[in-house]
Amino acid sequence: MSKKTRYMRLETDPESSQSSDDDAPPTHIPLHSSQYVKESKWNHIENLDEFFDWVYQYLINHGLFAIVLNDILELGQFAFLCIFSAFLITCINFKNLFADDVYTNETGVKDVAFGDVIEIDRLEHINPLLVLILFFAFIFWFHRLCKTIWRFFKFLGIRRFYIEALDIPPSDLRNYNWRDVLERLKSAQNTHKMNIRKQELTEIDVYHRILRFKNYMVAMINKDVLSYKIWIPFYGEKVFFTMGLKYNYELLLFWGPGAPFKNNYHLHEEYKTAAKKYELIQKLRFRITVLALVNLVFSPFIFLYQILYSFFTYAELLKRQPGVFGRRRWSLFGKIFLRHFNELDHELIVRLNRAYLPAGKYMDLFVLPVATILARNVAFVAGSLLAVLFTLTVIQEDLLTAHNILTAITGLGVIVTLCRIFIPNEHQTRDPKELMTEILEEIHYMPDLWKEKPHTVQVSSQFSQVFQLTIAYLIDELLSPLVTPFILYFSLRNKSQDIIDFLRNFTIDVSGVGDVCSFAEMNLRKHGHSEWQQNSQLARSTDYERSELGKTEISLLNFTQKNPNWEAGEDADTFLTQLKESVEELHSSQQQQQQQSLTLSREDSPPPLSLSSHQFGVSRLQGSMDTSIWASFTSANDEASSLTPLKLHQVHDVMKTSHGQGSSSSAAPPPPPIGSIVPSYHPPPPQPQEVALTVYDHCLPSDSSLSSADIRLESTIGHTPSSTAGGLTEPFLPRDSEPPPQT
Repeated sequence: MSKKTRYMRLETDPESSQSSDDDAPPTHIPLHSSQYVKESKWNHIENLDEFFDWVYQYLINHGLFAIVLNDILELGQFAFLCIFSAFLITCINFKNLFADDVYTNETGVKDVAFGDVIEIDRLEHINPLLVLILFFAFIFWFHRLCKTIWRFFKFLGIRRFYIEALDIPPSDLRNYNWRDVLERLKSAQNTHKMNIRKQELTEIDVYHRILRFKNYMVAMINKDVLSYKIWIPFYGEKVFFTMGLKYNYELLLFWGPGAPFKNNYHLHEEYKTAAKKYELIQKLRFRITVLALVNLVFSPFIFLYQILYSFFTYAELLKRQPGVFGRRRWSLFGKIFLRHFNELDHELIVRLNRAYLPAGKYMDLFVLPVATILARNVAFVAGSLLAVLFTLTVIQEDLLTAHNILTAITGLGVIVTLCRIFIPNEHQTRDPKELMTEILEEIHYMPDLWKEKPHTVQVSSQFSQVFQLTIAYLIDELLSPLVTPFILYFSLRNKSQDIIDFLRNFTIDVSGVGDVCSFAEMNLRKHGHSEWQQNSQLARSTDYERSELGKTEISLLNFTQKNPNWEAGEDADTFLTQLKESVEELHSSQQQQQQQSLTLSREDSPPPLSLSSHQFGVSRLQGSMDTSIWASFTSANDEASSLTPLKLHQVHDVMKTSHGQGSSSSAAPPPPPIGSIVPSYHPPPPQPQEVALTVYDHCLPSDSSLSSADIRLESTIGHTPSSTAGGLTEPFLPRDSEPPPQT
């Protein structure tokens, strides 16, 4: 049995007590203070995976009080759900409640009191099956209670760690972000030696430990190792990936009985060699079969719980805001499919939230015409009836007490609201390709078909599997207990060999960290793709080894952007340096074209409009940029800031173009001046694969990496990037240039 970490009180540095100034801030413990390191309660933590995850969860869940309060209320919610359901089934006399010939008053209106239908005495004759269900529910609730108490003491220790080791009191927790905590966590390693196998702690070490199993899941979905699709008659193939199915995969592969991992950070040695491959395959097939049978046995109880939980959660919402069910959300499969390697939960959520609005507008373009016609007519009929009933109730309030009048008004209101979901906005004029480009700017991953044919029903249908309706999400979760056993037995069991091969071929031992998924190392030589790199000699991977959709390269770029102090390594530095040089070359070429176009516009252009061209172009840029970029754009920077960090957007197009053709050197005809009316200008035919750069401000880092760069690249056709609307052309106006003369 492994020795557990001991928690002892952190004493004050003895050297600091000799200081005569009592109000002076505490001094840092010197690195050579071996006595303090030995006595620190955070020295040599056994399970660093769990510890770092607690540190992260403590921050994003806003401290100990919020975590404990949430756990307690979840316990109360589950207990209320079970007790209230049993009360409704046992103690309510529904026969008297819905009878029409009893409990009527003198006017003939039904008058039922709660005491007339509630019969507490019926508890003496409770159904034995209900007793059995409540017994299992109590066992589950008691298990969660013990886990809540255990979590309380664990997070109490993390709270002390934040206060004493990281110097972050609970009152100041909201003033720190994850990057601040990570830097202090690295400093705490020098003082407390939490990991005795490594002298220093790096950003990638912390991410590997927090995301060890999640990186495996992301890689398995990326390489299509796990099963997540079902075939529906008369519909076709559908992505089906629910919380229940994900839980079964994690139980099977990572921490359940007989899992390949013997603990949080080590894979069993027999899985690392091919000697026992077929034996392990048969063992895994047997475990999948047993797990499928267990799911099948408990599926009725889980299904019943899902129905009750969904009813009590969404019934009131259906009456008050039925339109919520027509809104869309990122599916669970989409969150894994679009996740970078080494990307924390909050980083993923922020990125997907930025893509939510354009994704919603894109899907609104593909409402079925038949559904729209039916929805308009049903909404007209239901709305007419609703208007009449509402008018009558205003004139005669006693009608509300009539039989089922209130129910009819509520039902008609729900029908009208649901019909509006299928009626598109008539003023929606956005181009599907433009919206898909905005989506790609944030999600970073999509098949080539999505970029080439975003206007097709096929692409919208595929995208809906990633960005699904809320009602579709609820239906999937409700059916999950019934469908999961069949996915496990008939689909996943046939992929046992793929899973065993994946664990053997893509698990590496990182010094001081343990066994991790090799994709999480973001090794460009092993898992990179030559089409995504400027230097085709760097990537030497085979089709089986390389990641799909350029996930290795984009994950590396994303991680260096989030962690600018991380030392990526020689190959990664080479890749980032070449990408930086390619971007600078494109930027320089664009500046020359802009300068030429501005010079020609002053000489030959027709009179400009009265609106200031500079103000018009900059105002459009202000609307398209986030607050931080716009603030830096308007600030007075020095001459060194003539170049810009780029926002991560279509970076794969730059990589592929740089690898395949290089940057285009042919100059396109200059665009018209800013703010000019263009009656006769016609651009030349579009040239494929030309890529230009939209620059907003800031400078690229002078070092060999893009670690602090924010990259944004936009495809253009034949000329300098500009946006046109209403006959006006607005190319980017450099800060150091003057606008053309105004009238």
